[in-house]
Amino acid sequence: MSRSPATLAPEASPGTFRPHLVQTSAHTWVCVGEDVSNIGMIKGKDGIVIIDTGMFPECAARALAAFRSVAPAADYPIRAVIYTHGHGDHTGGSPIFCAESPRPEIWAKANFGAEASSFEHAGLMPLFRDRDAGQGGFLLPPEKRIGNGIAPARISAFGSAVYEDETCAVPPDHFFNTVSTLLSIAGLELWLLSTPGETADALSVWFPEEKVLFCGDVLCRSFPDIYPVRGAGNRDIPSWCSSLKLIAALNSEALIPGHTDPFLGMEQTHEVLCRYREAMEYVHDRTIAGMNEGKTPDQLVEEVRLPEHLARLEYLGEYRGNVAWTVRSIFNQYVGWFDGNPLHLYSDFTNVEEARRMIDLAGGQDALLKSARTALERNDAAWAARLADHLLAVDPDKADYLLLKADALEVLGENMRTATGRNFTLTAAQKLREKVLKRGK
Repeated sequence: MSRSPATLAPEASPGTFRPHLVQTSAHTWVCVGEDVSNIGMIKGKDGIVIIDTGMFPECAARALAAFRSVAPAADYPIRAVIYTHGHGDHTGGSPIFCAESPRPEIWAKANFGAEASSFEHAGLMPLFRDRDAGQGGFLLPPEKRIGNGIAPARISAFGSAVYEDETCAVPPDHFFNTVSTLLSIAGLELWLLSTPGETADALSVWFPEEKVLFCGDVLCRSFPDIYPVRGAGNRDIPSWCSSLKLIAALNSEALIPGHTDPFLGMEQTHEVLCRYREAMEYVHDRTIAGMNEGKTPDQLVEEVRLPEHLARLEYLGEYRGNVAWTVRSIFNQYVGWFDGNPLHLYSDFTNVEEARRMIDLAGGQDALLKSARTALERNDAAWAARLADHLLAVDPDKADYLLLKADALEVLGENMRTATGRNFTLTAAQKLREKVLKRGK
């Protein structure tokens, strides 16, 4: 499959897809690109501490082998594993690191796994598993998979689970529920800091002796994933910005995110943390201002853009997170689904009814189908897909309509810069084609 400039954009960003070990200070390392998430190590006087474990045991084993080249097992047993949050791409490789005897301490925040718990309590895990497979591209053939915008595509016999309870992750056995706690272990003094952001259970690990900060998914080389297309509860921007302000004040010499290459040097790390927070606050505040002016989500999406001095920064590219999705999420967070148009308060005018009338205006289904195909030929894929939706509303199983929308989605997906949206779109196109094939048998 050919790759558009948009699809290739994440791969052009530095240090995302190639497995490599980076030494970030005299006694800290991070394994980047070996697994879906980074795996960090701090070497103490009589042992090592692991920060996050990746997703897949086979990838974790390779990372551990790389660490053992600088910290032999005989001299440096694993004393502790720290989870920066409960997503399975940061915890699934833990059996590899917990296999030694005695088993290392496993640290996390007291609300570890909070996001998954909310889905489970609502009975929504089947939906979220399906949508997560879509955004991750797990159902796509290898030639169409490009990863998630901040990490390489990885596949395993184990699967593609994101939540701790779905993986073989070893659960934490040590917790803290304060703003911070001091962990003294392996001859090291580490501060565990509560830094809610992408998840409420997020923590950062601060190694003050060498000014190294492991920040998990509070930051990475992409505009933040404030609204993932798989769906999520509210990811609170003010709280996230407070976490960024807190860790910026530490003046770290090395900033190690949960994905992508680290940032090195005090000047760079401080600049990145401040600009990252500035971008989030800008989108939040501009959206709120527009809402107070009575603007709808559609209007705000057209108007709210990062200013040029932020948009040009590599680490704020829309590889994983998306500004438009963030705007819609902010609107929904504060006022819910109603956009202020009174027509949307009524349910007697359905999508099916609108589709019938659109088809009548076009001169019938054949005429509308012709218009949709013409739009696609002119590379107006979004309009072609919208017209296909009208046709599918009145005849949801017709092969011509299903294939037309699949063709349009292929074009849209291949030209989307945000990898999760691209993956979800291409997966939807694939499912439409599979539906046609099943009906043809």
